[in-house]
Amino acid sequence: MRKRNVRTGSARRWAGLLLLLALLLALPPLSPAAAEEGHDVRRITLSAVGDCTLGRCHKMIYYESWDHLYDKYGSDYFLQHVAEVFQNDDLTIANLEGVLSESAPRQKSFFRQKTGLPDKKEYCHLGRPEYLEALTGGGVDVVSFANNHNIDYGLQGFTDTLDACAAYGMPVAYYDTVVRCEIQGLTVGVLSVDASYCSREVTEGYLRAGMAELNRDCDLIAVCMHWGSNYEKAASREQIELGHLCVELGADVVFGCHAHILQGVERYKGRYIFYSLGNFTYGGRPKPKDVQTMIAQQTFTFVDGELQLDDAVQLIPCWMSGRKDINDYSPVIQTGSEAKKILKRINERSARFETAFDEEGRPCMPPAADTAIPPVPVAEEPLMPERVPAIIRTLLNVQEPGTEAELTVERK
Repeated sequence: MRKRNVRTGSARRWAGLLLLLALLLALPPLSPAAAEEGHDVRRITLSAVGDCTLGRCHKMIYYESWDHLYDKYGSDYFLQHVAEVFQNDDLTIANLEGVLSESAPRQKSFFRQKTGLPDKKEYCHLGRPEYLEALTGGGVDVVSFANNHNIDYGLQGFTDTLDACAAYGMPVAYYDTVVRCEIQGLTVGVLSVDASYCSREVTEGYLRAGMAELNRDCDLIAVCMHWGSNYEKAASREQIELGHLCVELGADVVFGCHAHILQGVERYKGRYIFYSLGNFTYGGRPKPKDVQTMIAQQTFTFVDGELQLDDAVQLIPCWMSGRKDINDYSPVIQTGSEAKKILKRINERSARFETAFDEEGRPCMPPAADTAIPPVPVAEEPLMPERVPAIIRTLLNVQEPGTEAELTVERK
């Protein structure tokens, strides 16, 4: 069970603790050095980025595509400008927005559970398994894979991608398959859930089950949510409700994707929710519709095993491409006036949450007044997830006349 969520039932003990707290509050605050003296202090820095499509959309031509530049420059090309950031943190998480396979047939239709209706698969993203070298070599440590492009090439494409991740040593979180990473003697859990194709009920089901599982033994939990609508500047009501639920279930940070642009950031109960991180190395579009993106980074401090809530957050402004007119698929950190423009946009979209960041990308609000969350759920028994979760089979059972024949059409 997570240490910081242990509760006692003794009224006498609570009374003593309240008295002690009152005495402590009357004392002047300790300096950081004094607070850490004689204590076990550990820090973990997490970085997260948005959509990474390793390959191209099936509607794109090869020339000047992600594939073309991989063949021309190799795997180190794509994250060359940001790899130092990722290699100097403790854990980097990216959203893998596409399939990695050599031979899977393209999926033309699917069952959109969110609406209860069949739908066409208009945009399908595909890359070769070796493209993962761009992430592993660039310092990415974990990928989230619960998104609307993991079925672009059917069941085979889905499982081929899992095989590729395993072959290249890339942990992958999706639905009820969670990831645990041991860092500095602490356990960091990663959960990935989709709300774009899944109904609210199914989304919450995976979220609650996964959080209860990670609450069993994790010191720090990051939730990757795939939600919202494409190119919507404002987080939707559903995003906000789900983001708050993540925190109330025990998430220490929430990273959102799917909108393809930056959305606002909220500090809720002292925890940060990044509603959309935008695109990163995104091969699904030859010309950027919106070049602005960012790296979200937060350092978490543990004192004697207890997580300390603070605001050690930094937004690192980036462009998803070195050029605005053509996507070169190689994100670049921005400084000066361009960085200010990106941070200004984030602040505008975060104003509704009364959240703001200074010119260094750091929070410039007073400390959170309310950080209390209810006791988090803890699973009594570990999850036993299937390699192919039930939701994938549901989405691929298109329930439309003639669909079965379409599933066997070979990729051009």
